[in-house]
Amino acid sequence: MYTREIKTPPEKIIHSGKIEFGTFKGLLKRLDIRGVRTPFAGFPFPTVITNFRIQSSISFLFNIGQFIGTVDFFDHKVFGFADVVFWNKENGRKFAYRSFMGPRRRFIPHNMNTGFCASFNKKRYIRISWDHSRDRLSMLFNLRGDSSRPQAQAAFVARYSEAPMCEMATVVPYPSKRRCSASYIATPKIHGTISLGKTKLSDELLQEDLDGTALLRINRAYYNFHSISEFVLAAGELNGKKFSFSLFTTQENAVDSDNINGNILCVDGECTPLPPVTITHPFGISKKWVIQDFENMVDLTFTPSSDNRRDVSFFVMKSQLRTIFGTFEGVLKTKDGEDIVLHSFEGIAKNQLLRL
Repeated sequence: MYTREIKTPPEKIIHSGKIEFGTFKGLLKRLDIRGVRTPFAGFPFPTVITNFRIQSSISFLFNIGQFIGTVDFFDHKVFGFADVVFWNKENGRKFAYRSFMGPRRRFIPHNMNTGFCASFNKKRYIRISWDHSRDRLSMLFNLRGDSSRPQAQAAFVARYSEAPMCEMATVVPYPSKRRCSASYIATPKIHGTISLGKTKLSDELLQEDLDGTALLRINRAYYNFHSISEFVLAAGELNGKKFSFSLFTTQENAVDSDNINGNILCVDGECTPLPPVTITHPFGISKKWVIQDFENMVDLTFTPSSDNRRDVSFFVMKSQLRTIFGTFEGVLKTKDGEDIVLHSFEGIAKNQLLRL
């Protein structure tokens, strides 16, 4: 059975220019990777240059009532974006909204104890906030509609003290040990309301007092000038148990990925570190994906149903993200040897290209 060491979160990820790699359980107080010594080819670039290569993102996956989707923030230093994409699981209809965020000192905070990230656009108000001292994690959006999209509103709240909340962090080579990618993951049970306004294609819809599951992932990484990465994510309930998983792969082979990677499975608050996986789509990105490992703990397929593509170009920078709704089939194995068997279970896949 695959295992890897789970440590207590350090006070700082970077100590005197060196990186604290590993998998950590509990609250990582600061997700800050600035100040790595010679992260690029061993050349001592000024930190103002190397810090500029750090890109940040937040992804909030929610599965509640008849809806599943993601709220994403992207910090590209001089500007940012917020995307909300969700689907009605009963009829497959997609709802997609985007908000541009102008220059700020920082879009995504380093403080994991208390903080928020928000788009204050009058037509696209989106906010994710967290406060451990108040035992509260929340996500809300208020999105103005148009002729083809309804006005959409949602407000979800979670408690850190409420099961099956689990907090994990991973700091992994990206791809060498000169650089890193650091992620914070939380698996809350959410409660709240979601509503859609009336359009020519649909009537008004209001769902209140809903319970659901979510997966929050906050990431910072030193990116190459060109990178391609893929994620598969899911959160939900199966056989009376709350579970979620996050699996990731990139075109670059990270060193020591067997002992240090970011793949996690959480079942009722108990987290299982998963081995590195290979994600392939032999018949194209819109056809069936295959997700497997070499330790017999991950054997999944993902069948896309609908996707949303976002392309952003700014001078030489290009960002492309495809968010795909679909269903999982297969088996995940916990650290205790229990099989989590999925049949037509809804989830999300992401394909991301970034050129700096």
